[in-house]
Amino acid sequence: MRPNVDIPWSLHGQVKEWAEETDRTLTEAYTELVNTGLANVEHPDES
Repeated sequence: MRPNVDIPWSLHGQVKEWAEETDRTLTEAYTELVNTGLANVEHPDES
């Protein structure tokens, strides 16, 4: 089950712009950003 998370429109806009610039879907962009963020939280010194 996916969490229902309120994301500010300004942040969503940045993700949408990045997705368009890098030829990704919104799902791909959010997935990559969340995975990257989790990797940095789990292993902050390895990035």
